[in-house]
Amino acid sequence: MEKLLNDLKALLGEEVALHEGLKADLAFESEQDGTLSSGDYLRLQQRKYYWINQIEGIEARRIEQVRKIAEDWAVDARKLTLREIIARAPQDDGAEFQGYHDALSALVQAIRELAKVTGANASARLKAIDATLAVIGEAVKMHPTYSEAGRLQKRTPTFKHTSA
Repeated sequence: MEKLLNDLKALLGEEVALHEGLKADLAFESEQDGTLSSGDYLRLQQRKYYWINQIEGIEARRIEQVRKIAEDWAVDARKLTLREIIARAPQDDGAEFQGYHDALSALVQAIRELAKVTGANASARLKAIDATLAVIGEAVKMHPTYSEAGRLQKRTPTFKHTSA
């Protein structure tokens, strides 16, 4: 049993480190809003996808480890939560598991908050780009076009006051 619990602690430690990496990248993105080049944004997105993929992988390994512990304790694995493990584990292990639980809870909350901020920032940038494209589209319509012979084919309309 001790090996199973130690393996779970190792997985939880890795999971905390991965969440910290994702949080750091989200915080960086939030702090640098509007100042990064498109290439830097793409690299940052790739790093965030890396963290997410790694977190998903370790979560699957953690679920498997909890299943093994549940089997050893003869309980339903679907009902065996980290809080239940904290209560059942020896006191020193329980305190360590509680530390991981607290760290993961805080990290998940911080990641959610940062994701809201970065999402709102990205949405604002997209709206600004959309508005710019709309103005450019209107401006293109404003220019006259000429035939190959140099004759005016399309007169310049006037701007609608709502688009200016």
